[in-house]
Amino acid sequence: MHQPALAPGFKVAVLGLGNPVRSDDAVGLRVAAEIEQRLAAAPLPGVSVLSSSRAGFELIDLLAGFTHAVIVDCLGVPNPEAGRVRVLKLGEVAGASHLCGSHEISVAEAFELARRLGIAMPGKVELLGVEGGDTTTLSEELSPPVAAAVGPVARAVMRIVRTWVRESRGLDAPRQRGGYCDGVSGLPPSL
Repeated sequence: MHQPALAPGFKVAVLGLGNPVRSDDAVGLRVAAEIEQRLAAAPLPGVSVLSSSRAGFELIDLLAGFTHAVIVDCLGVPNPEAGRVRVLKLGEVAGASHLCGSHEISVAEAFELARRLGIAMPGKVELLGVEGGDTTTLSEELSPPVAAAVGPVARAVMRIVRTWVRESRGLDAPRQRGGYCDGVSGLPPSL
């Protein structure tokens, strides 16, 4: 069956952020790895998976030229519920270790700087933060509740990306936000 072409310039970045040796802080990297496996089995045109242990200014280099982005990172919050997933907006990323580092600019500031410099950044962005229970232990293992969140978050990311691909092809009307993450523990029923 012939699929309609993607919209000109349509490019999606799935970006997993984290530190691979700080226990739960690696969750964004693990989700990105799972997305890579899923896309290897069932490729989606225009979709790239990226991983980084850095953020701040590097977000501009990583995301420049993409029209859409899903960013997944670990959230370090007081009294965390390890494995709980939160949907964030650009201005709500305090507590995400890479989305808002103490020595770097936040993701919102990176997008604003890029805009001021005339650098094309994604116009549609979804931020998923997974609350980490342990982000200080030197370990390549995620805690059990955070490890259990990887699959559901990966499925939610795939729903987001598939929806954007369908919208780009004119098969679905564009959504504002909604329904992408139904059934993911800790997420509201719709984005």
